[in-house]
Amino acid sequence: MDITALKIKNTSDKDLLVYLTLGSYPEGHVQDVNGIFGISSDNPLQGSFTLTPNEKLEYTCPAELALSGNFAFGTPPLNCPTDQFPDGINLFEFTLNNAKTGTGEQETVDISCVAGANCLVRASLAGGGKWNASPLHPDVAEFENSEVYDNHGRVGVYPYGCDGCTEIKSPPECPDHPAYALPQEHPICNVQRPAEDAGGFVFVEFVEYFG
Repeated sequence: MDITALKIKNTSDKDLLVYLTLGSYPEGHVQDVNGIFGISSDNPLQGSFTLTPNEKLEYTCPAELALSGNFAFGTPPLNCPTDQFPDGINLFEFTLNNAKTGTGEQETVDISCVAGANCLVRASLAGGGKWNASPLHPDVAEFENSEVYDNHGRVGVYPYGCDGCTEIKSPPECPDHPAYALPQEHPICNVQRPAEDAGGFVFVEFVEYFG
């Protein structure tokens, strides 16, 4: 079975700080960020690295392990806006190479603006089986987010506060948060494919910070 590679590139003209956070799973998943993209960290589930302008890195996980986690840009993941990021931050989330973790598993990728949006992120998908975002979008090859209130209708994106994609269930509890965005009309937030169809790559590009 082929393995899906994870690529990341800084397309901006400034150095970029990227945080990688792995999901905590009992077995079958990569559980140490050290060595991934050159990370050295005391916390095995989270670390950071810097991409220079136009630098691109690639990681392919061991064949027997799945890779699940997220990228955050300029900061570790945050639930609430800060003075530095008044519109909160978005994450690029991924679960890859998980065919061996169960039956009927799906590789999934998305951009989560549930806690806001601080930057423009673009994803390109190639190789392996086709990716889809529900039957409405049976062949997804690229998607991106926009600013915090401009993600309704965008494939692969959870709008602000919309932790259920088509509904707001239990959003982050933040003091004095602005109004949440409109949920998607259809379940298009996750881009997925059967995990047995793994292969090719997921290419994440940081384009720019908003504001």
